[in-house]
Amino acid sequence: MRARRLGALALAGALALAGLAGLAGGAAASARAPENRAAATTAASAENAFALDLLHLVGGSANVVYSPYSVDTALTMAGAGAKGPTAAQIDHVLGASSPAGASANAAALRRAMVAAASSGASGAPTLELANALWIQRGVTLQTRFLTALTDTFGAPPQDTNFSGAPESARQAINAWVSQHTAKLIENLLPQGSVSAATVFVLANAIYLKANWATPFDPRLTHAAPFTTSTGGRVSVPFMSAERAAYPYASASDYQAVDLPYRSSSLSLLAILPTGQSLTALEPTLNAGALASLVAALRVRRVNLLMPKLHLHTQTSLNGPLEKLGMTDAFSSSADFSGITTKVPLQISLVEHAADLKIDEQGTVAAAATGIVGPTAIALPPGPTGHGQPQPPLPAAAA
Repeated sequence: MRARRLGALALAGALALAGLAGLAGGAAASARAPENRAAATTAASAENAFALDLLHLVGGSANVVYSPYSVDTALTMAGAGAKGPTAAQIDHVLGASSPAGASANAAALRRAMVAAASSGASGAPTLELANALWIQRGVTLQTRFLTALTDTFGAPPQDTNFSGAPESARQAINAWVSQHTAKLIENLLPQGSVSAATVFVLANAIYLKANWATPFDPRLTHAAPFTTSTGGRVSVPFMSAERAAYPYASASDYQAVDLPYRSSSLSLLAILPTGQSLTALEPTLNAGALASLVAALRVRRVNLLMPKLHLHTQTSLNGPLEKLGMTDAFSSSADFSGITTKVPLQISLVEHAADLKIDEQGTVAAAATGIVGPTAIALPPGPTGHGQPQPPLPAAAA
């Protein structure tokens, strides 16, 4: 296998559960009511398109691991407070019809994910999802935004003294992320990313620990050559399973195998290019092609060699999101008046971090996304000295 994108596909399958893990046929079927299945399938389709759009823009030539579910959820929370072209651009990136549609997709996907992981059987995966909103003390939220964040995302506002103690606020947010990712993501927001001008921070965190339905035998793990995206060869430990029964599909340009997790309908879909480089295969991957690949999976006996992985990525997504069409949110043209009407807001940073470990027993993965929203107007400087109080921001009418 080539190294560059395996992690990205694996984490998208493990954490996003969009078609990469067969949500449309697996997790969606776990939702009992037909309308829930339809909503989850719609959400999965939109999530797949976003996941693959993002795949083409992150990481460059390096190994990359990310969770489109986490990014999608954080952007949907921000979009709940956007209006005008700002809202339309966020909806376009997420493949949603409106901010309300994006929120409905997020809720449907969350229900399907929880249903897929929560079989109640012994050894079922641990899946934790958490959202949070920190708001500058004294800023009153618009009622509709407050309701959406509290009821749909489980993120009631936490009053925070950004203007007086931005560094303390940043550390508290990072501590929350660490707590909800089993300490795999410990410093999501880098130093200096939160300032006295910050009005809000939105965050999503996700954690998964899942064992394979059929674990690999550690005695069969052995070192073997691994071909990188540049054509080099390195020696890495490969897990091995001979004549194992897995859902499998192949075509002229790929082989794919779906590895189920124990006591759940979650799985990990791994894709291996054949006859061409990974960089040649990637542009052909879109939501439709992925759906066709998943539909072609059939259980058969395969000889599987899979490298053990431990990948960690942290990156700003400002650039990729702007390239996808979300430009206004990062500029003075931003309209987040759905959050508050008295303080003009924009986004200064969308930061994402993810960690993925795959071994003989299963998968441990975590990811988090933080969105920092400062006021779009310049604040007067505070007294000399780090962390001194700034003038309070004006309150907004609900």
